[in-house]
Amino acid sequence: MRTRVCCFVLLLGLTLAMPIASAQSPQPSLAQEPAGQKPQPGGQSGAINAREVANRVNNPAAPVTFIQLRNVLLPGVSGTDGVVNEFQIQPVLPMGPFAALPFLQLMKVTLPFPSLPSPSSVAGFGDLQVFDLVSIKQSWGRWGFGPALVFPTASDALLGQGKWQAGPAVALIYTGIKNLSAGGVFQNPISYAGSSDRSDVNSLIYTPTLTYNLEGGWFVGMSDFNWTWDWTSGGAATILVGPQFGKILRIGKQTVSLSIEAGGAAMEPSTSPSTGWIIGIEFSPIFKGHIE
Repeated sequence: MRTRVCCFVLLLGLTLAMPIASAQSPQPSLAQEPAGQKPQPGGQSGAINAREVANRVNNPAAPVTFIQLRNVLLPGVSGTDGVVNEFQIQPVLPMGPFAALPFLQLMKVTLPFPSLPSPSSVAGFGDLQVFDLVSIKQSWGRWGFGPALVFPTASDALLGQGKWQAGPAVALIYTGIKNLSAGGVFQNPISYAGSSDRSDVNSLIYTPTLTYNLEGGWFVGMSDFNWTWDWTSGGAATILVGPQFGKILRIGKQTVSLSIEAGGAAMEPSTSPSTGWIIGIEFSPIFKGHIE
């Protein structure tokens, strides 16, 4: 049953992404030059356009349709004999505004595929995560709010929390300095149902954003590994920090974002296994922008 739910949600997300992208025909693709713009010597027109794409894709509250494929590796977790790995498929889907809700909505779905080495030696689906933000543009940037949901779809008890969860999500992104995105997304899912023999869940999750977008589509900044505060353990914090760099580029006619990030734990509970190094690789096909 859980496998069917995961597959259905994944197919739904991929299906929604394509019509949302293609429906924006009045607006040029993020991969195209603006109409009437003349190329500058040395290809500067294309470089400027790539930088604007980077500005939008690296703003987690901006209305851009893309599918992020992310692989996170932890090669040195204490108590394990091998590499902890999680592959994530994350469609990001702008929707609306609608007559009943005259605001832009931004939905992000995360379908994880974790793999644990010996002594656990298990791999499969993780818990499905969804947040749906109402995204509001301001002179200084964007902010948004909405629900954060977690579904116990894990194929093995070791790969998920075994709890249905719901809570608030809030995004605050400052873009008042040209080509800089700073802020993040806050989520606090709280368990309300699920397996009675699993621990309750109540954690604040902060996904940081601090990125400067350079000419030619290059960007540098801070890694976007999650920071968490576990309220069921007195607010025990896990804070992962490190650098990130990447580039917007073209593969054939498709615009993509490619990046790599690495870091480690600046703070983590003494009762948890040591995280060690953490490495993330992201590959994201980008579709058309959204009309507001």
